[in-house]
Amino acid sequence: MKRLIFLIAILFALTGCAPPIDATLDSVTVISETGFIYRPLVGSGDDWHVQPGNIEMLDFGSGRDRYGDRTGLLDDVRWSLGPVTIQLDEKTEEDTVFWPSDLNENQCIWFPGWTATRDELVSGLPYPMYPLVGYPWASCQNHTIPVMPSQMATITTSARAEWIELEFELPSKEGGEYTLDLPGYTPRASNVLTVHLGSPQEVIATCTVDGEITDTWIFEIPIEWFWISGSWQIPVGPSGVCH
Repeated sequence: MKRLIFLIAILFALTGCAPPIDATLDSVTVISETGFIYRPLVGSGDDWHVQPGNIEMLDFGSGRDRYGDRTGLLDDVRWSLGPVTIQLDEKTEEDTVFWPSDLNENQCIWFPGWTATRDELVSGLPYPMYPLVGYPWASCQNHTIPVMPSQMATITTSARAEWIELEFELPSKEGGEYTLDLPGYTPRASNVLTVHLGSPQEVIATCTVDGEITDTWIFEIPIEWFWISGSWQIPVGPSGVCH
């Protein structure tokens, strides 16, 4: 990368043009809708309360609970769910989260209090507490969990944007024509440029006057702009108590 910038600088020096500038991101704004992750729907009645050893489906798809409040991803078309982790207050190990093949990509299964003690050698997948589609099953394995008191569990996840829309506001120059070094981007007279990006990357903007490049700016679009996260606490009742 440094070598590329050095060679570009030499080229600009030979042509009498200004060398490229490693620009700050102060002039770049994310103008697409901000993503957000609300708490997931819980499969067994959505009471936001679970019991140890129950089979619970956590649904992070865009939806609403029975009270009309939003749940899951604000936009489950533009955002893709990342890993889900669950930690009980009274346990050292995280609970194991399962992604059965008969559910969609925004739905996972959780057995509160269950941590798989080993993975199947062939598939490399953990053993669930109860049979799940797409996972190995060991009928002779111990399928109980230790007695637990009432406690809180922390559910944490993240999501990645399929794309974000950016606006570049470059210094205005009389007679200037501006463009971005992206496939299919058309030069324009406005110094305010917009673009959809599907990944973090380097973006080079140029200003041309009378057919000659007068200014070049190099922007490093960070990966953080493509990710959001969320964390929630859910009560886990004591062992042996129904709700």
